Amino acid sequence: MTPLEEVLAGRDERAAWQRLWLEATEGSYFICQIGLNIPGYPKRIPRDIEIVRKCRKYLMDHAHAVPSEERYLENGAGVCWQGAFDALKFEAAALKKCAVEAENSMTAGRVLDIDIITREGSLSRTRMGFPERRCLLCGERAKVCARLGTHSQPELREKVIRIINAASLEM
Repeated sequence: MTPLEEVLAGRDERAAWQRLWLEATEGSYFICQIGLNIPGYPKRIPRDIEIVRKCRKYLMDHAHAVPSEERYLENGAGVCWQGAFDALKFEAAALKKCAVEAENSMTAGRVLDIDIITREGSLSRTRMGFPERRCLLCGERAKVCARLGTHSQPELREKVIRIINAASLEM
């Protein structure tokens, strides 16, 4: 498989697990998924799993939430953690707020990709009143730089690795 095919297969695996929980006939769940935004290939880099674990701990401690089920996935799309939360016990919006706090306050926050997914779809930062994410290199809106290809993948990847290395020193 090519690197792109590996990433796509990995994303398919993540989505399959999400669907399994969201379509469960017993209970009502929403999903929290923690991954890393890593430009280029491979999607795995040293200490990535430790950063995802640290973020999971941050979310559980700050949101006072415990998933009904959880798993770590390591595949061509990189490493991620997924947790299924009982929607009758925990609020998806409250966990998204905590996720944005993690992205804004943790050393690795700039490279974290924390999604909250309900049966209706993903909760959006901007729809919840939070600002868009900013570019790691220039501070412009990240989506604008990504769409225009303002920065090279090697340049972005090097910045991500530096952030993860700095965050791993705190562990």
